[in-house]
Amino acid sequence: MLSPKHATLAIKILSLFLVAALSYFVAATRLPESKFVQDSLERVEESSDTVMKFSAATLSTSLAISALPDDFGTPLADSLADMNIYFVAILVVLFLEKLLIRYGIQAAFAILIPLACLMWGLFLVTKRNILNGLAVRLCVLGLAVAFVIPCSTHITDIVASDLTAYVDETIQETEDGAGKLNEAMEDGAGDKTVFEKLSDLFQTAVQGISDLLLHFQNTIRRCMNSIAILILTNCIMPLFTFFVLKWILGEIFQIAIPMPPMSGYHGAGPGFHPGSRQRSGPGSHPEFQPESGPVPSSMEENKP
Repeated sequence: MLSPKHATLAIKILSLFLVAALSYFVAATRLPESKFVQDSLERVEESSDTVMKFSAATLSTSLAISALPDDFGTPLADSLADMNIYFVAILVVLFLEKLLIRYGIQAAFAILIPLACLMWGLFLVTKRNILNGLAVRLCVLGLAVAFVIPCSTHITDIVASDLTAYVDETIQETEDGAGKLNEAMEDGAGDKTVFEKLSDLFQTAVQGISDLLLHFQNTIRRCMNSIAILILTNCIMPLFTFFVLKWILGEIFQIAIPMPPMSGYHGAGPGFHPGSRQRSGPGSHPEFQPESGPVPSSMEENKP
């Protein structure tokens, strides 16, 4: 018959085993297929399509500007072409986010959470605080990795919907500018000059190359603002969400790993000071320390 202490320990260990089994066989297989996670994956895919569409628009505009006579627009064309460095970086981040959604959630509930339960079980048996701290950290890391991207995508939809609309408008404006410029540069368009054709296409006065370059300078400004928005929503927002989730989970679990006691010192009783030289050993008995009292007369006589 088990004692109450051992029965309580067995119940706790069985509970941890049940949590690990549910995490491995249920959460790791069903959670990645849930609507919440699938919606996040679709949003990441849409962001990837937006970035690639943006990159194609800037490249086509760069080629159209570089075709202007006398190389007036070469600096603007180079600026637009250089933006693709940012697009590549954003695409790399989005690719990592897709990997976290597809495999990070499964790894968190199939590996990290069961491993945390194992560490907690060993802590209950051995009473070693380092195992408890390791288990808490594994659990916090697993939950944060599992939910960082789904939460960040839904938060972005709520707080940054106007910003994403601005990006879509910029892409459309960039594509329209490239198309109109290519159309004006085509041969056989009558007796009108290129700038007259552009005035008709842009529905504004384009008297010379300076007016045309001013229009594309404004386009470049909008492109730079849109790139900043893409970096904010696809790179900074998930990172910020990860640290917030990690902090919240840490506060819930109340992570605290006590430092191991100083070896060779007694620190259990009151009045212990780290600077004291009272050492533990077979010959040391702190209870037989001499009490403070009046100094013997023989010692007083020996004083100088």
